[in-house]
Amino acid sequence: MHLEELKLQTTEVKKMSIPEGFRLGGWVYILSNEHMPGIYKVGMTTNSPAIRAKELSSSTGVPSAFKVEASFHCDNPSFSEREIHAALSGCRVNSSREFFSIELKELKEICEQSCQVRANEPVEYMAMNYDVISFERLADLNIFELIEDTGLNVFGDRLAIAERLIRIGAERVFEMNGMYCSMVFHEGEGFLIQNAEYQYVMAQQEAELTAEK
Repeated sequence: MHLEELKLQTTEVKKMSIPEGFRLGGWVYILSNEHMPGIYKVGMTTNSPAIRAKELSSSTGVPSAFKVEASFHCDNPSFSEREIHAALSGCRVNSSREFFSIELKELKEICEQSCQVRANEPVEYMAMNYDVISFERLADLNIFELIEDTGLNVFGDRLAIAERLIRIGAERVFEMNGMYCSMVFHEGEGFLIQNAEYQYVMAQQEAELTAEK
């Protein structure tokens, strides 16, 4: 199984949201409840944070529903959860439960360090940290079939060839990205998105030039 043929776009994008329904391996979530002020539940799910909040609201017997304060995409949500719980060990309310007493802002920052990205992070902000951002998924990859599918006639070890081709491709991406863009793959298209920091600097420079006139 291979991805469809890629259509490269020439225009640069400035804003984009993470597509609805996108997922990695799962999520780490932060939940709050008005009956437990200053205390937050931090856990992981492979379903969705909103569904997990509903499950807890109906099963814990707490008078009010749990609210999703933040959620984070994770390649390995179980690993991320363990790292976060270890970092929060001094804030745990009960040794047998996933509830922690901590400022929400600090809690979000700790979660960000062990996860890939906030679930609602604008893609232009992701571009400040990632050179390539893909919203496409592939369940399996057969290197030998892939090389044949490209139409390349090759001689020699296929894995060695694949590594060389990947490195050549990476160099090409760096050339295309320049100093301020990242490559995005979504629904069979590839395009560049300007990172948020670059856009801010350009806006500041434009404002200064306008003020001087």
